[in-house]
Amino acid sequence: MGRLIMRKIFKIIFVATLFICFTCIEEIELETQAFESVLVVEGTITNEFKFQEIKLSRTYLLEGNEQKLENNANVQILDSQGNTYHFTQNTEGKYVSNIEFEASQNMSYKLFITTKNGKQYQSLETNLTPISQINSLYAIYSDDQGVQIFVNSENDINGAQYFRYEYEETHKIVVPYYSSLNAIISNVQNFGQEYEIRLEPKTVDQRTCYTTNASIGIIQTSTNQLDNNVVERFVVRTLDKRNSLLRERYSILVKQYVQSFEAYNYYKIIKELGINESLLSESQPGYNVGNIESINNKNEKIAGYFEVASVSSKRLFFNYFDVGIPQPKYPFDCEYRTDETEVLNLNINHLILKYNYLDQRAKLYERLSFDNYKYLSGGFDTYKIVSPQCGDCTSFSSNIKPEFWQE
Repeated sequence: MGRLIMRKIFKIIFVATLFICFTCIEEIELETQAFESVLVVEGTITNEFKFQEIKLSRTYLLEGNEQKLENNANVQILDSQGNTYHFTQNTEGKYVSNIEFEASQNMSYKLFITTKNGKQYQSLETNLTPISQINSLYAIYSDDQGVQIFVNSENDINGAQYFRYEYEETHKIVVPYYSSLNAIISNVQNFGQEYEIRLEPKTVDQRTCYTTNASIGIIQTSTNQLDNNVVERFVVRTLDKRNSLLRERYSILVKQYVQSFEAYNYYKIIKELGINESLLSESQPGYNVGNIESINNKNEKIAGYFEVASVSSKRLFFNYFDVGIPQPKYPFDCEYRTDETEVLNLNINHLILKYNYLDQRAKLYERLSFDNYKYLSGGFDTYKIVSPQCGDCTSFSSNIKPEFWQE
């Protein structure tokens, strides 16, 4: 979330600066030094019993896309019963709690940060939001909207009204051309003009892989304007029917965070700053105030928000035929094509090469030795080979099957 927040802040600051430049008689030269480094805090602890995480980084407002980790800080959370939870920075730069814990109702939590240069920051006291469950998660295809993933959640009893969603999607990949054999080159002579090829069984599965990606951006909804406190048919993800993620089996894990009114508005403004320039006005300072402040300097700007949110999750699996769409194409062009003579290969990803032709023998050596092409079929005189993305899914994905995966 930090990089997204800083992009929005940069947009406001930059436009405001341009306005000043063009309304002043004297020309002003923009300099990076005029902008301060801002601490970005990304912290959401939940009612899940786990190692909680806090991320700290710094971004220069003028270069909003550049983000650097805030290393060697002291991070701790103090609850209203006097318990202190210490965090340690891991190899990925995140600060992870030393022990597993969960946020509890009827308790408040406060985040404290001391940076390596001695600056101190604290959040406001924050309570766990009402607990809500995702009742159903399902996919529906329509011609005008594509494949949509819907969430339903009933909240009449618990009073939850503000929701933020994240998802993690995993799709199965099966390469269209595959052989269980590897072509091994040996006895190379004359810089590849002469060599031997032997076929050996593969020891690693390179046919089937799984890729997982997390959602990007802010996804929110609210029921405070509705007669009934129900999240119904809320779209958390939309996929075009031609999207290759749906070619084989697809899974999505949706997490629903219940937000406070203040946290909901903070995220909502951050999202709107990126899409609605009408929010810019003379009274707009270009900085969205969160619930974190500097202890040393009350005027220092800090980006981000510390949340204590209840969370629920649900996972969905489906195949393309389950939602009534044709099978999408493979993400790479792997079909074998030739010219009208049926001799010249037109697709570099799928080649048929003859060993007895010197030029093709050299190309076969180059593709197998240096370009990681994969043997498909043939031998002795003629070899059919394909590029890594067409015959080895581990070249762009992982062949480790996730523990949660179901066929």
